[in-house]
Amino acid sequence: MVGSRRVPPPRIALLVCAALCAACGEGVPILMYHSVGDGGEPLTVAPNELDAQLDYLRSAGFETITLREVLDAYDGAGKLPRHPVVLTFDDGYEDVGTEVLPRLVARGQKATFFIVSGFCARDAATRVVQGRRRYLVWPEVRALKDAGMEIGSHTVSHRRLTGLQSADLDAEIEQSRAALQAYVGQGIDFFAYPYNDQTQWVRHVVQRVGYRGAVVGARGNTDPFTLQRLTMHRGISAADLRSMLSESWETAYTRGE
Repeated sequence: MVGSRRVPPPRIALLVCAALCAACGEGVPILMYHSVGDGGEPLTVAPNELDAQLDYLRSAGFETITLREVLDAYDGAGKLPRHPVVLTFDDGYEDVGTEVLPRLVARGQKATFFIVSGFCARDAATRVVQGRRRYLVWPEVRALKDAGMEIGSHTVSHRRLTGLQSADLDAEIEQSRAALQAYVGQGIDFFAYPYNDQTQWVRHVVQRVGYRGAVVGARGNTDPFTLQRLTMHRGISAADLRSMLSESWETAYTRGE
């Protein structure tokens, strides 16, 4: 014990250290989720863990916002709430519709969902299944949008972008945006690099196509096209999340340190 505060165990200390690197721009932490379910994969968060995390955010006064709201604030076209946080979900797995959306709606919260457009089938009868992974179909993507969620692009086929030829790179980035805009009926402004794999040239293409910003993982920064995110993996409790979003971190990241 140091004073009245408990010294965190090594795992929590690592999470806090990662969190200190995971703030973007105006002091808005961005959390990166993937799947939610009972599977044992590291990036599959258990439903009860997500419940605890969302309940903590609400009870602690954190307000979930979209990436559009973050960049609007950067541009002077909007104002951030006192305690903002962005929730993002990559890949477009079926469980974001069955497990995540109802939990967000019940709490009045929102998130940004990055969809792999080529994995979205027409309907449930033609749903794409890869091993244990089942992907959203287009009506389910539209249901996310209709519920007030933000939709972003995660390419056409989730390939590593840095190894692609120019034509393939353009297709992955541009065609995914076009397909999503056509199916959800609104502009798609944000992009997530598969595997967080990107270079200056890849970023240039993302910007040229017309996106406003893009997200990466822990190696990001405050640039709108390499916004940093903190990975949420299995085993992170509400107490862990509280440590990540502690008052000391808030003070640091709102000073831009």
